[in-house]
Amino acid sequence: MDKILLIKKLADAIKLSKGDIGRNRYLIEVINKNKDILNSDKTYLKNCLGITISGKIEESQPAKKILKKDKTIFLNTNLIQCSECGKEIKLDERSSRFQNLWYHETCYKRTHKNNPEQKIIEIQKNQNIFKKIKHNNKSNIDEDEIQYEKIKQDPILVLLAGILFVFLFSGAYLLIGGFSFVAMILGGLLVLYQLIDSKKWRTKKFRRDKKAPAVFPMILLFLPFILAGILAYEGYTAWESSYRAIILWGLTLVFWNTLLMIPLAIYSKNKEDNIPTTPNTPMVSIIIPAYNEEKVIGNTIESTLEINYPNKDIIVVDDGSKDNTLQIAKKYESQGIKVIHKVNGGKASALNMALNFTKGEIVAILDADTLASRNSLTEIVKVFESDTNIVAVAGNIKVRNKKNWITWCQALEYVAGIQITRRAMDIFGAITIVPGALGSFKKSMLNETGAYDKGTIVEDFDTTVKILKSGYMIRGTTKSIAYTEAPNTLKDFYNQRKRWYRGNLQVVSKHHDALTNQRFGFLQKLAFPYMLIAMIVLPITGFFVLGSAILASIQGDIIFVLTSFGFFIVLQYLINTMAVRIDGDDPRMTLYSIFFNFGYKQLLDGILLITVITHIFKRKATWTSARRIGMEEKS
Repeated sequence: MDKILLIKKLADAIKLSKGDIGRNRYLIEVINKNKDILNSDKTYLKNCLGITISGKIEESQPAKKILKKDKTIFLNTNLIQCSECGKEIKLDERSSRFQNLWYHETCYKRTHKNNPEQKIIEIQKNQNIFKKIKHNNKSNIDEDEIQYEKIKQDPILVLLAGILFVFLFSGAYLLIGGFSFVAMILGGLLVLYQLIDSKKWRTKKFRRDKKAPAVFPMILLFLPFILAGILAYEGYTAWESSYRAIILWGLTLVFWNTLLMIPLAIYSKNKEDNIPTTPNTPMVSIIIPAYNEEKVIGNTIESTLEINYPNKDIIVVDDGSKDNTLQIAKKYESQGIKVIHKVNGGKASALNMALNFTKGEIVAILDADTLASRNSLTEIVKVFESDTNIVAVAGNIKVRNKKNWITWCQALEYVAGIQITRRAMDIFGAITIVPGALGSFKKSMLNETGAYDKGTIVEDFDTTVKILKSGYMIRGTTKSIAYTEAPNTLKDFYNQRKRWYRGNLQVVSKHHDALTNQRFGFLQKLAFPYMLIAMIVLPITGFFVLGSAILASIQGDIIFVLTSFGFFIVLQYLINTMAVRIDGDDPRMTLYSIFFNFGYKQLLDGILLITVITHIFKRKATWTSARRIGMEEKS
């Protein structure tokens, strides 16, 4: 088929609003650049537009002359015109599509204000109120003919939340005493204050540029310890036991943390469920950095090709691999994959090079051992489209090789961390890590913040914090799922976490001003103080509590120790059960909750303390990674 004839047919289809306009424009660009058309696109052309491509697309000599004269044939692939006012819809403007026509959002609301069909569209977009059950397809739709029902909350999740809070308050009263209610009420007021105040911060503008600690983060950092200290002192004066006092201190910190996180996580769950779908399909460029990944790279590329999204661009960058990674990746070039080879320079340099070859405004990063779900890009785009201030979206990472104790514990850790802690930060648009396994950014923001920095060994964490310091919002979606390969031996696990924790400390040191500069919004107000508590304070507290429990048991105070740790275990089980329920994952995972009190927790805390000591003595941080399993060793 002649190239110009095919482009003319696609241009006519756009003018007549046939098929998917965005996909038609994308195909014009593909043909114009002499790229191969995928089989899925050929099927679309045949079934939707009646265009059959047989043989190779050729450009006749006369057609070249026509091309020079008629520049309108190609249109502007980045240009969409509003069907109401006729003006260009810019990429950063809010837009709507109705019956295959595009509108400025304001034009659409004005022209379809009294349209009966508009009522159905608004109901679909506001799913938190109603969902449409059924309607007939008449041109004039009677409101009485449409049936609706309210979206119901998960009754088991509501029950779990109720049980958790009853247990939390009753446990605090029985173990710590009446004064604990002051801490609980104060914690609830702080959560309420944050929710109200968050609405004022949801723009890129900053309140002030004063380099001094704000009141709230200081309260968040120190008040739990002040209250815990008071309670521990009361316990010591009542029982004359320093061991009991330390255990009570640890209990108070756990209760405080739970009270802050659980309500926010439930609120985030409800909010995410009600994000409206969008007809827009902006181009998304997927970057897969790889170094010595021959065991997994083929499966990752194939899963990326299977992603159900019409407008994607896939780039694999081989960072000087010494195995067959490059050769395996090149086999997929015939399917439209771009493969780049460079001298080994680290993941950050590989990502920066790949950015130069991306075409999409949204850039998704996928690790070479990760399999993305088919709807992953669709769900990411939904979040981007929901608010123009969102410039990065974190995906939901799951462990796919659950085969022994260490991998099951990691799987539960991922679920609990994402569904509880990350959800709480998501409310404020202050997620601190957009994971390298599946994370996405607006390309303009990456360029604005200097892309990826080679100064740390956790480039995803560093880049996320840089963006948060710019004042924009970073959100997450648990519906965009990616399955990653977790270390399945203690040695590999240690190597992975040692790199993570050492890199985290590098980032905290690098961005320490985020604790004192109020212009950084919720990074300074909430996220950064909580990071310090979670990364340094809580692990140290955990060892003190465990040591005190052992000494108290030796001295015969076994009943108090068993009662206290019984509350720890039940509370952790309830939290993990709620997280698994929110995520919809395998309930068997909750059986490993006990190890979050004994065994796995101490392993994590021990690695972290070793890393802190190494960081203090300023030993050089090196990249350590887990051995790839691949298909060969999978059962």
